[in-house]
Amino acid sequence: MEIKSNNIINTKGVNISTVFISLVIVVPLVALLFSVLRVDFDNFYYLWNNLLVDYSLNTIYLVLLTSFFSLIFGIFPAWFISTSKFKGKNLYDIILYLPLAIPTYIMAFTYSDILSYTGPIQSFTRKYMTEISNILNQYYLQIEILAIIMGLALYPYIYTACRISFSLVGSNYVDLCRNLGMSQMKTFFRIILPISRVAIFSGLFLVIMEVLNEYGAVKYFGVNTFTSGIFRSWYSMQDVDTASLLAVSLFIIVLIFFFLERFTSSKYKFNYLVNTNQKSEFSLTNSRRLIIHLICLIPIVFGFLIPILFIINNVISEFSGINFSKLIDLIFNTLLVSIVSALIIVMIAVLFQFFRKISKSRIVIVFSDIISLTYALPGAVIGLSLILLVTSFPQLINSNIFIGSFFLLIYAYSIRHMAVGISPLKTSFEKHPSSYDDTGINLGLTPFKLFKKIHLPINKSAIIIAFLLCFIDIMKELPITLILRPFNFDTLAVQTYQYAIEEMIPKSAVYSLSIVMIGSILLIFLKNIVNKYIDVSKG
Repeated sequence: MEIKSNNIINTKGVNISTVFISLVIVVPLVALLFSVLRVDFDNFYYLWNNLLVDYSLNTIYLVLLTSFFSLIFGIFPAWFISTSKFKGKNLYDIILYLPLAIPTYIMAFTYSDILSYTGPIQSFTRKYMTEISNILNQYYLQIEILAIIMGLALYPYIYTACRISFSLVGSNYVDLCRNLGMSQMKTFFRIILPISRVAIFSGLFLVIMEVLNEYGAVKYFGVNTFTSGIFRSWYSMQDVDTASLLAVSLFIIVLIFFFLERFTSSKYKFNYLVNTNQKSEFSLTNSRRLIIHLICLIPIVFGFLIPILFIINNVISEFSGINFSKLIDLIFNTLLVSIVSALIIVMIAVLFQFFRKISKSRIVIVFSDIISLTYALPGAVIGLSLILLVTSFPQLINSNIFIGSFFLLIYAYSIRHMAVGISPLKTSFEKHPSSYDDTGINLGLTPFKLFKKIHLPINKSAIIIAFLLCFIDIMKELPITLILRPFNFDTLAVQTYQYAIEEMIPKSAVYSLSIVMIGSILLIFLKNIVNKYIDVSKG
């Protein structure tokens, strides 16, 4: 006789706990929305006539261009590595992930120095290629160059999603196209690309969210976006109303992209495991093999090797002036906030997914989906929301205690990156059949023992993956840290930004290198876990 999971758990208690935790996570956003109701509409008209159009056009233009370059850098290497056999394929597959270890603002600082008037490229072009030097020095290419740089930093989101999706497509489709006389590229554009659009949209959504969240890069390049506008209004002009209006406007844009991604994911579905046999690979001529090497090398060279070599060169040149005591303190601070925040996120995410699995409560399902929205909220929006929250109730909350506190910083990190922890855990929990729970219940296991003896062991890899993903993201986080960090509490990201914004790029190099090295080691470790956890060739 089958015993339902609901019989071993207090569904009411689970529902209450789920709602409470969800409200704790989303309540800052509610505070932000309510703050707009108190805004003087004169500010709104000023914002609409003078700032909003400029911020909107720049933000959307940057999103579109960055998305385009991320798609170019991510899709084609993923396709060739998934379907072709050539020397260096496995090495390429590892290194193509590594630009994720380089935050977009570090990539921007590095290339800005490389492309500057006194940098190596313009120094060379001024001497030998004057016309190109004049083009590189033009203001009108500011957003375009920034988009390329951000595309090089963010394409791994596209690459990761496409790499899995392309690998899951069975040989039957490829063989059928081959029998019809279709080339590898025709097969890709007519069959594989439409099949994989859900994966492409999901990776693209992450790219868009990162662009909307970006502050360091756009600030350094002088591009007026919503995020830079929020910081300028809040810090420079002390204009809370304008900052709130900009934050809400940005939130509306984010919601549009969020629901668009959900719509495309629900509308276009494909069962990769249908008609899937052993993977077949395309045979390559020498010329085509050379083209594939070039396609894979371009994002690797420009997205990882050049930035890392430039950073290392700056570290060597500034080595004698490095304050190692300060460096150790910053590494400790970064590791501390990243570990604590990642642990909190993973514990909450695991609890949510366990409740969702065994209770099958509609309330749990709905609210666990609601908190997934938090990743779509830029750091500037979350930081401003929390400040508005703690200052809105002076009778109940002493804002002096919370603003600039370690607690508020961890709280903000947890809100921003909760969805990052939930995603791999949700996938892992859902792929295991309910019969595991039914068997445990029939054996008399309590919910705690059911979690300890069944769910914890079988989801261990997913828990580690979730922790590492959260850790890497939090370590690179800049907007939230700038807004909410305690007094005299800096991280590697903050110190890198502060030196760069003061045009002291070489001095920032050692802190940039620390972020990149820690991130690269964790990404390689993460990829090894994923490879053991998931056989992408079989789905």
